Amino acid sequence: MTDAYLQQWTALEAARAAGIELEHVGMSYTAMGGTLDEFDVDGYLRGLIRLPRRDRDLIAQAINEIIDTSGSMADGAHYSTDRAASSSGFEDYLRPLSTDPDGYGFHRRALRPDATIGKGSGGGPASDVREDLEFRRLQALYESGLLDTGAEARFDLLTARTREWFDVSSSSIALIAEDRQVIKSLAGPIGQDLPLDLSLCAVTVTADRTLVIPDASLHSTYRDHPLVTGGPKVRLYAGHPLTSLDGWRIGSLCVMDVRPRDFTENDVRDLQGFAQHVQDEIWRGSLG
Repeated sequence: MTDAYLQQWTALEAARAAGIELEHVGMSYTAMGGTLDEFDVDGYLRGLIRLPRRDRDLIAQAINEIIDTSGSMADGAHYSTDRAASSSGFEDYLRPLSTDPDGYGFHRRALRPDATIGKGSGGGPASDVREDLEFRRLQALYESGLLDTGAEARFDLLTARTREWFDVSSSSIALIAEDRQVIKSLAGPIGQDLPLDLSLCAVTVTADRTLVIPDASLHSTYRDHPLVTGGPKVRLYAGHPLTSLDGWRIGSLCVMDVRPRDFTENDVRDLQGFAQHVQDEIWRGSLG
């Protein structure tokens, strides 16, 4: 079984390496019986949305068929299971997966929302595509109802447990709206509604993985951030994205501490586990 994040990553890398246009992937996916619309396919190929296994495999098949017909030597996109890979006809295209720095893994960044794959965006100018995708993400956030209900005990219990488990200054659930970070739940003193340019959680939402900053004061990107140089003087930050019921990234569960510290692989797995509990509550509310 291939992890959903890793499978998505290989789709991004395969499409990028082969110079495939998004429009072609979407057309091929639809021709094979895919039922998602172009925005869902675009969002998946830009690392903004998670999809069910069937759709991930159809998109992988679409990419691999395009690679095959184009004569490209790019590695193929992976499938969710060995059985799906062996029945695809493209098993020989797939490089063995690894998550260490010398193989496939999440050390490379996913495509930015304003990036293109290949020579064209398939949806008009890059800025138009970015705006369309952000509209869909925000629509998913507002439809979740989370912005309308204020603090909720079900989430406060989870942030309190997360804070206690990691023994950190604060744990919070942040929702990322048009121009600001909205704190849905907070345990501890560090966490407030902020403009997007000051939100570390906004960075987490654009990623397809857990974001870990063991010591922000030593990080080339974040050492001059106002939350690091002043105010709470954040050192440790670790956050994992949260998605709407239909897969759009709408927020994150994060932990912060005024002390720098290592965040091990076990810590990452534990944070992902707590994030899954938050995710279950979000989805339960959406279905209610």
